[in-house]
This record gives sequence, structure tokens and C-alpha cells, in this order.
Amino acid sequence: ALTGVVTTPLDVIKTRLMVQGSTKQYQRIVDCVQTIVREEGAPALLKGIGPRVLWIGIGGSIFFGVLESTKRTLAQRRPNTVKETKE
Repeated sequence: ALTGVVTTPLDVIKTRLMVQGSTKQYQRIVDCVQTIVREEGAPALLKGIGPRVLWIGIGGSIFFGVLESTKRTLAQRRPNTVKETKE
């Protein structure tokens, strides 16, 4: 979820550059950021943060849960590689 917060401005910039089409409203990344901040204010760089954080948080939780379950399952199936000595 934290990565969703941190990367939201980058996603907003990427999306604006992608959807501008042939109008070429923005010349480059820096120009895109300056135009957004000038015309809409700095909070515009955080548009969509709620759904993005929710989506990434849920996806990350599922991924982490599956990873840990898989590790646990594989560890249980692993044959014992340590030779036991008879006493």
C-alpha cells in the first residue's frame, strides 16, 4: 500500500503523457509536472490515490499470503537432509 502512495504521482504523470495523443499538450515529464501543478495544483498529482492504494494493498496482501503459504508447504515436503546418528 505504501508503494501505491509513493508511486501515485508517477502514475498520474505517465497516464497524462499516454492519453495526450497527438495534441502534444506536454513536451516532456518536467513540463507535464509543471503544467499539472500550475493549472490544477499539487494535489492533482495524487488523483486516484484511494483506489490505487486499495488495489495495490489488496494485491500485495494476496501475493504475500500465497508466497508464505507456498514456502511453508514446500518446507514441509522437503526431505530431511540431516543424517541422524544412532546413539
